[in-house]
Amino acid sequence: MAGASSERQENGLIKAINDAVKANKSNPVTVVFDNVTMSGIVKAEKFGGRQAGGSEPYTDVVLYKGKSALNLSCKGESAPSLAGGGLKGLELAVPGIAKKFMTKAYEYLKTKKKLRVGDKVPDIYGKISKQDKMKIVIGNKAMGGPIDYMYIGPMDVTKQYDSKNNKLKVSGSMYPADQYAQSKELYFRLRARREDQRFDPTAKDGSGTPKIYGKSPSKGDSAGRIVVTDDTPASAQIITL
Repeated sequence: MAGASSERQENGLIKAINDAVKANKSNPVTVVFDNVTMSGIVKAEKFGGRQAGGSEPYTDVVLYKGKSALNLSCKGESAPSLAGGGLKGLELAVPGIAKKFMTKAYEYLKTKKKLRVGDKVPDIYGKISKQDKMKIVIGNKAMGGPIDYMYIGPMDVTKQYDSKNNKLKVSGSMYPADQYAQSKELYFRLRARREDQRFDPTAKDGSGTPKIYGKSPSKGDSAGRIVVTDDTPASAQIITL
């Protein structure tokens, strides 16, 4: 369902922009977001390609402003996940950081929380350093980036085109990726993929990095999921990287 929602959002933004350009006889339009206005927009299209590791790319939509191509990462409004690709994606951004996080998370759960085999694993957050968060949020070519802007808005994009003033008003906000990264505290979040995954201190990946989670009895998933977020609950268990 999450994938379908993302596709709906991306397609809605693309259609809104291209319909306005078409209505303006294929001439540039001015797009008004909730927080910024962007003039000279001539086209929007879905990004083609994937990360080097095969995961979904960082870029979702390419926006053309004159001759410039701007890469957008599209996110929902509620605690958006700011980077994808899991361990492989993070390693492309900052080599070694995924292993460092997983190792520290394992040590925390084992020594501080004193988890035993079969225990339920709480979500773990890792605060990302200033020098690493820029690389992780913006990404690079191998990750299907780098991204120039983050579009954060509703899954159902609303639009209103004013043909007299040649202005397209769309729901959502547009943030320069570098400014967004600088202005936020960012965290890794590790969580189970399935409700029935439990703590397994012996589980490791091919490089010897702790996987923390055992295999799901119902679905067979054998790893957790890592995302990057700018929001943590008040009760969050946070480790520092």
